[in-house]
Order: sequence, then structure tokens, then C-alpha cells
Amino acid sequence: MTTQPFYEPRILEMPLEKYAEIAIDGGLWFVGELLAQGCLTKHGFVPDPRYVYKPRHQETAMIQLRRVSEELRHRVFISGFLTLPDNGAQGTFQRLLVTHTEMLYETFRLEWEIRTRRMIDVSPRHLLQANVTTQMLHKLILDR
Repeated sequence: MTTQPFYEPRILEMPLEKYAEIAIDGGLWFVGELLAQGCLTKHGFVPDPRYVYKPRHQETAMIQLRRVSEELRHRVFISGFLTLPDNGAQGTFQRLLVTHTEMLYETFRLEWEIRTRRMIDVSPRHLLQANVTTQMLHKLILDR
């Protein structure tokens, strides 16, 4: 005999900008974890959820994401959002990807511009692993 839950978890509707903010945060966490772990293992890449709210290497991750193509950056945002610990919004986000893809991508563009304008430190010390990280991003995201 199976018991039904007392409630069905649902996320309230949010504006697209909020989904884009969460996706960008997820993408920065995702790339920061890739930088922190340093390599892809034979078991795959598993970002550490302990750092979701305080991503490691956030400035470097922003610089890396600025260097890649917009298409790859959007795929990283999507992967970051879907890799976040379950927050109740993944299902809605996946539906938005199917039904409102262009609107979501345009919101990514706008929110990313806002985020990069706020970035302060763009010193060369963050660019040490630039090519290696870019190659890992391509391999990781395109293999999914």
C-alpha cells in the first residue's frame, strides 16, 4: 500500500529573468567546480553541492564563460541549472526550454550582460588555465 504525500511540491511561477539568474548562478558554480577539481575523471564530473551558495573560483569562471561562444555559454547555464540540487524549478525550466527557448536565451543574454558589467577583477592571473578549462567545458557539455 502506497501513501500519497500530503502535498505536491510545486514552484510558484517566476519571471524569466529569475530563471536566467538561477541558471547563470548554476553555470558559474558548475564552471567553478570544474576549475576547482581540475580535471575530468574516468567516472565523470560531479560538482560538489556544498559550494552551490558560495561558488569557488567565481571570477575565473566568469572570465572563462566570457571567452566561450554564446551557444556553449547557454548550454553551460542550462547544465548548471539542471545540476543544482533539486529546487522544484527544474521541471518548469525544462518545459520553458521546449516552449520558450528563444525568450529564455534572450533573457540569458540580458542577464549575462548585467552580470558581466558588475564584474570588477579581470586581472591576467585568472587566465592561467584558460585554454585547458575551455577544452574541458567543450568536452563536458557537448558529451551530455
